[in-house]
Amino acid sequence: MNKRMNIAVAIAISSFIAMNFYLLFSDKSVIPKSVYIDRYEQMGAHHVQQEIGKEGLVAPFETYTVYVGREETVDTWFVQEGDHVDVGDNLAFLQTEHVEGQRAIWEADLQALDEQESALLSLISNLESERKYSANDSSANVSEKVEGEWAVDVQVDVKQDASFAQAISAAEQELALIERQRVVVEAQLAQNTTKPALVSPVEGIVSNITRHGTMLAVDIFSSQRIVVTYAKNKEWQQIENGDRVLIQGDGVEEVLEGTVLSVSMAPASDNEWLRTYKALDDETITNPLAYYEVRILFDSDLESIPFGTDVNAVVIVNEAQDAITINDKWLHRSYKESASVWKIDDTGHAQLTTIETPFSWQSRAVVSEGLQIGDIALDKPDLSQYGDAPRVFMALPTDMPTKSQWRTFGWRNYIKYGLIK
Repeated sequence: MNKRMNIAVAIAISSFIAMNFYLLFSDKSVIPKSVYIDRYEQMGAHHVQQEIGKEGLVAPFETYTVYVGREETVDTWFVQEGDHVDVGDNLAFLQTEHVEGQRAIWEADLQALDEQESALLSLISNLESERKYSANDSSANVSEKVEGEWAVDVQVDVKQDASFAQAISAAEQELALIERQRVVVEAQLAQNTTKPALVSPVEGIVSNITRHGTMLAVDIFSSQRIVVTYAKNKEWQQIENGDRVLIQGDGVEEVLEGTVLSVSMAPASDNEWLRTYKALDDETITNPLAYYEVRILFDSDLESIPFGTDVNAVVIVNEAQDAITINDKWLHRSYKESASVWKIDDTGHAQLTTIETPFSWQSRAVVSEGLQIGDIALDKPDLSQYGDAPRVFMALPTDMPTKSQWRTFGWRNYIKYGLIK
């Protein structure tokens, strides 16, 4: 009898529990329920900077090269590497018997530079026109070639807008080089013919002298300095003109601030700056050709820092002042910068809200729209199974005092609040 009674009681209790579970959790249940949330965060304002650390080299803003003929053209050299020169300073005396021939060469060079400049301006105009009116799958072939001592041969087969931009960037770099060469040639032609000399076209530092061979030359660094670094892998997609940059290093007494002056779209040519950067940088690159020169201009004077000095540069590619941030793992990504996240509405229910997140940094997503300061965001991936807007409850926040606070509170206060109250 007792055995049957125990079985009957067990069946009754089990049925009662099962019925309650059905009433509470079935799809047709009308009993309101609350869901416990153990991970939540109240939104506040933060200053967020997305940074890219780079090795940088102090380099000249411009490099000018003064050319002259064969060795017998030069009578006496007046400068050596490292010397400071001003505009018009003599670099070398020329042999009088070779002056007329050298002037004829300079005059021909100047005419060639004029023709090259005209051709490049026409090429840039054609490329910009083709880019404006061509579709993504169309192609255009634009070619210009001008012969001279410094020949320019630009031939472009363009099939995409990015290729147009790259070709225009390359042509503009050639145009800047021609302008520097024009300054040099015009300075030589303007000198006093009674005292033939090789003169400096700019104020700067002599970096290299080629004293022997069929073409002698003097390279002069302009006094204005910049910092050169190189974007690689996916960095060239992030670094843009105008980005803020911070540098520090040997010879830099305090952190200096500057801006990105230019980001080349053409792979950097092999030179001493690129070779030095590769020797300093230890990050693996996926494409050995994908080094793009980044030039950084600074408000502060860098003239006290020697050329070639290695500095640490931090490029700030994204920045948000007083921005709301949220744990990036709490987001349900949808499309590009759009995402959704659970938050508590004014009635205490969880609501799935669409937000805009322009960028993420160090596991925090910056929120530009969708959340406000004071909102409480939730992390509960399976929250949608409880309905469109389930009611939620959370554990009370705890704030434990430190040991020093425990000690300084005083025994009278412990008695007052622990016993009397």
